[in-house]
Amino acid sequence: MTENREPDANAVMTRDMGSTNTIVVDSGDNEKTHEFNEQTNYVPKRAIITIFLACASVDLLALMDQTMLATSLYIIGNALGSTAQVSWIASGYFITSTVGQLMYGRLSDIWSRKIILLLGLAVFFVGSLASSLAQSVLQLTIFRAFTGIGGGGLMTVAQLIVSDVVPLRERGKYQGILGAVVALANGIGPVIGGALSSSSEDSWRWIFRMQLPLTLLTTLCVLFFMPLKKVEGDWRLKLKAVDFLGIFLALAGMTVVILGLTWGGKEYSWNSAQVIATLVVGTAASVAFMLWQWKGPRYPLIPLHIFKSKIVNGACLTMAINGWNFVMQVYYIPSFYQLVYGYSATKSGVMLLPITLLQTASSTFSGLIVHWIGRYRECILFGWLCWAVGLGLMSTLDENTGVGKQIGYSVLIGVGVGNTLQPALIATQAGVERRDMAVVTSFRNFVRNLGATLGLAVCGTVLYVKPKSHFNQHSLISLQEQRHSRLSILP
Repeated sequence: MTENREPDANAVMTRDMGSTNTIVVDSGDNEKTHEFNEQTNYVPKRAIITIFLACASVDLLALMDQTMLATSLYIIGNALGSTAQVSWIASGYFITSTVGQLMYGRLSDIWSRKIILLLGLAVFFVGSLASSLAQSVLQLTIFRAFTGIGGGGLMTVAQLIVSDVVPLRERGKYQGILGAVVALANGIGPVIGGALSSSSEDSWRWIFRMQLPLTLLTTLCVLFFMPLKKVEGDWRLKLKAVDFLGIFLALAGMTVVILGLTWGGKEYSWNSAQVIATLVVGTAASVAFMLWQWKGPRYPLIPLHIFKSKIVNGACLTMAINGWNFVMQVYYIPSFYQLVYGYSATKSGVMLLPITLLQTASSTFSGLIVHWIGRYRECILFGWLCWAVGLGLMSTLDENTGVGKQIGYSVLIGVGVGNTLQPALIATQAGVERRDMAVVTSFRNFVRNLGATLGLAVCGTVLYVKPKSHFNQHSLISLQEQRHSRLSILP
């Protein structure tokens, strides 16, 4: 499919409702193949509401876990007797969750959304329980990486479920509200996490203990309030359809690349043999992954024909830039406030609330606009305009700028973020056939996290090559050590 212009939502809705696309897997007998049925199941509004509330609880669980931890990493490091490697607690989760975002779409096509979501919740529960019992930074890093295997796909599968039960024309409204849930978690998570971790030396463990009853409650919601379509077929055929080599290559490539980006400018200089070697090996593994997706599996994680759609290419580029900008501002705007205005960590975090609150409101409103007019391009363009103007004005701040301008510029940024996030998801899904909806949604989330990783590394390099005389040296070192602690707050 090679749509070069924005399709009408009504037309795509009609195409989706009439879709008979299935996934065909060779059973090993030249005369027999098995078809995995497509999972579109438009349901009455009452059923949509219960399914939607269950999806919202999944999103809230995944984001609260990440945002509560983001502000508490160095408290945890001190409690466990090591702050030198504390950034790997976040990076370990980020690596596995990013690859999880890439593979969960395909896995949910094969095994069904509900089974994969329940599997993700089970892994998430076990990982959270283990994390609450960790006795060292190394143990916590391993347990958080395991948690990321489950947590990485929760939001992706929730998005897919909404797309399965809601027609495209109606989808923006519901996805917009889910975006508001994401923004809410980004706003309250750091506050709750900070409060839990600062009560006593071991109180940080309640960040993970709190997730246990919430995970059980969410699991019950999924079990009893999600009447989703099953995927028929023998489990051996389903297992055969999984691209295990693709998963391994993606995980290896991401791990080694992020290792190089984490080392760069911190443990080693960017032109050191260690950094160059990891980036080269990681890039080679990533290229091998793409070649394998092109020629290898019958059922690839990323079917390369989706890139024939200019809509998909544009939307994915949008999300890569979105991830770059979002993490850059969430990390560096508070850092700027601390270095220039002398704000405390708490106050600098509070100064992000205008972005969070306006992101919440504009995400919901942009979803309603897509629902009303059946188009998404105008919302995306308006969002980028507001975001660009807001960041441009933010770059003019100096030590004499008042709080009013700081808040006003943040309002523009928040409006921009909210208007680009959910409409771009609708655009991505509208640019492919129904059978590719799951994988293109997963890839959209994957490239956003990838953009965040690259953006944080590049922006960190730009900042720390500036003359150190302009900054407090102790503050720079502290901020450098925290560089990757905020990767995990990307929705």
